[in-house]
Amino acid sequence: MNLRLLFATSALASVTIAFAADDDNPIKKAMNFAHKAPKGEPKLSEKIVEGTAEESEIKKALELYKAMAEAKPPKGDAAAFKEKTNKLVLATEEVLTKRPDAADHYKLAVDCKGCHSDFRKMPPPGGPGGPRPGGPPPPR
Repeated sequence: MNLRLLFATSALASVTIAFAADDDNPIKKAMNFAHKAPKGEPKLSEKIVEGTAEESEIKKALELYKAMAEAKPPKGDAAAFKEKTNKLVLATEEVLTKRPDAADHYKLAVDCKGCHSDFRKMPPPGGPGGPRPGGPPPPR
């Protein structure tokens, strides 16, 4: 077998396995569903705060937040992660029950920077594999 073909096949298999693992990651599922949107469109989390989200979308976000709350964070204290995610679950439940101050509670519970700083494992500079050979040196 051609060495290039072997390398390309093993690289493709690695990428496929990595994406398959991401599909099972409840944290990634929740983030992709509720906290990302195509350019120019509002994120679901923004629509929830504004009061324009559909009930079915909020229910799906709640389901994903509950699964996320049961997950182990990539880094940091698991108990602190559980506490933060439970606040998000409770705030989302308040939104569904249409409590008057629910949007404010939800907005406080969606602490992107706080969660990412404490619990998100960041890839090394240059992406998952580090800097590319022959590429620019990583920033200092």
